[in-house]
Amino acid sequence: MKQELIPTYEELLHHKERVADIDPLSVITMLELRAAGEEVQHSILDILQREYKLSEGKFIALVILHQTDEGLAPSDIARRTGLAKATISVLLQNLDREGRIEIRPDAGDGRGKIVRLTKEGRAWLDTILPAHYERISRLMTNLTQEEREELCRLLRKLAEGKADSPRK
Repeated sequence: MKQELIPTYEELLHHKERVADIDPLSVITMLELRAAGEEVQHSILDILQREYKLSEGKFIALVILHQTDEGLAPSDIARRTGLAKATISVLLQNLDREGRIEIRPDAGDGRGKIVRLTKEGRAWLDTILPAHYERISRLMTNLTQEEREELCRLLRKLAEGKADSPRK
């Protein structure tokens, strides 16, 4: 979200005249959070796309698979990534074709499938992840350790709230 799309405090006060429950600072804070998140995400994802030809969906699926040796059902990958099953199906077919994963029948369920990283896929990801995590770490150097901890706490607290929940 571009900075110029964030309304001014005065603009929001004008809206508050019509809708009393509007809190201008809350709106600005949320939009600033979203803008910062998008900027950080784009800077990281651009590198993954440019250097490794990885979309966000592929990367997230690979990281999830990297966290398990046993493999996962495609439906579990869809649930964990938040992507639709049809999207995951295409994504997994592409990763399989690239040799990053293998899709095998599930021994416990004749109709099911299990997806695992290939040996090559795991080794490839093992070369990508340290640099990825280093880039993220560098992005966070503007914040002190205490500020990072506080930001994590505040973001978790924010995530607990629901926009459609009734006022207290």
